[in-house]
Amino acid sequence: MTILLVTVAAIVPLAAVGCGGSDKSDLTKGNLGVTNNLKVAQDDADIQEFCNLAISPTGELYDRALGGVLTATDDLIIVYKKLPNGIYYDALKKREVPLKQRVSELAKKLDTCGKDGKQQAAKLNQALQTS
Repeated sequence: MTILLVTVAAIVPLAAVGCGGSDKSDLTKGNLGVTNNLKVAQDDADIQEFCNLAISPTGELYDRALGGVLTATDDLIIVYKKLPNGIYYDALKKREVPLKQRVSELAKKLDTCGKDGKQQAAKLNQALQTS
């Protein structure tokens, strides 16, 4: 057990050094940087999950997805306000998309996801109009 703890204690700092805090990387295209690009990708996934569960807006899974979509909406607004002319790189589809277009697409998606989705879509649309 002691050997395992010592090994983990030695590996974790090395892994953290490898992750770094830099947004400079060849891993993404576009100009959002790695951190913001990953945030947008995660927010997209959270919105998709929420919308999949919005057909039955009850229960613990829905509540968790709602919490995720609230955070996702706030994150998207922060990234968009910081980089309104940013270019998002969608690694799954291997394409670059203007961030404004991606946020607009996600707002349209949320607008079809029940009452809670409509509220979050309104927040995204407001952010798009003010920038």
